[in-house]
Formats: sequence, C-alpha cells, structure tokens
Amino acid sequence: MARPTSEERVLIARRRARVLVMRIEQRPYDQIAAALGITEDVARKDYERARDTAQAELSVSRDADIAIETVKLNALEQAAWEVLRREHITVQHGKVVRINRKPLIDDAPVLQAIDRLIKIAERRARLRGLDAPAKVEVDDARRAEIEAYAAELAAWVAGVEQGRAGDAAGQAAPGEGGPDPEGPGGVG
Repeated sequence: MARPTSEERVLIARRRARVLVMRIEQRPYDQIAAALGITEDVARKDYERARDTAQAELSVSRDADIAIETVKLNALEQAAWEVLRREHITVQHGKVVRINRKPLIDDAPVLQAIDRLIKIAERRARLRGLDAPAKVEVDDARRAEIEAYAAELAAWVAGVEQGRAGDAAGQAAPGEGGPDPEGPGGVG
C-alpha cells in the first residue's frame, strides 16, 4: 500500500480531529461513520490515533513546562544561596550595630534564605512527582485485623441503632443495657 500524499495526510488528520470531537460529544461510532462517510472500524481507529496523538502532544507540552519551571527554580535557588553565603550586619537607625567594636552579624537574612531554599526544594519535589504517596501493601495478618475491626464496628453500629429503637420505644435493647457508648474496642 502506498504512503499517503501530504494532501491525503492533511485530510486524514482533519477527519481524525473531527472523530475525536464527536467522541468527546459522546456520539456513537455508527453516527460518526455515517456523518463522515467512513466505516465504524475506521472511526474507531481514527479515534484511537487522534487520542494517542493528543496525549503525546500534552506529554511533550508538559515536559517542556517542567523544564522551564526547573530552570526558574535553579535560578531562584542560586540567588538564595548567594544571600545565604553573604555576611549580613545588623543596622539600626541607619547605623551599624557593634559589639566590642565588631559589627553584629544579622542572622535573619540567612534564616530567610534557608526557608526559601526549603520552599524551592519542596516545589521541585512536587514538580517531579517525588512527593507522590507511597503504595502500601497489606499482608494477610493485617487484612484479617482490619476485617475483624470492621466486623466489630458493624456490630457496634447495629447495637447503637438497636439502642435507639429501644429508646424510642422506652426500653433498652433485649439482653443489654444498650450499646457501649465508647464504641468498638472501648475506644471513644
């Protein structure tokens, strides 16, 4: 099969874009095929390719945005390091504060630079997805504990509901003085 010409590729790209829009509008493939004069199979393949192309373009755009933000963060980090390394002296009322004839060092700008570096590091971690929640696997013993506690909790809720029904009728639940007010396991 011969490769499509550039004109044919443009027409195919336009058709795929229309298929994508029609699927976003929740139109079924048979309606799309009828409207565009193609088969349902071609409509499905056009949708898949258009969706994949759109996802790839978004991924490239996202990667470019991340790269730009990373460059900005690097520049900000460098500026914060320069402030951190500088010696800062305390000035009050336009005069240098001295102790034993030596200028008093001002730690506030250093501490502010440290705070800024931490914020930059946090932003970089979020940008790169380093702060994503960790997946925790539950072993069989832990799963059994969870299921036992869930059963205890369900029984407690049933007791509370039974107690409410008894209170409404002016009596306690049969065989009990009502549910444990602290809940399952004696925890309130």
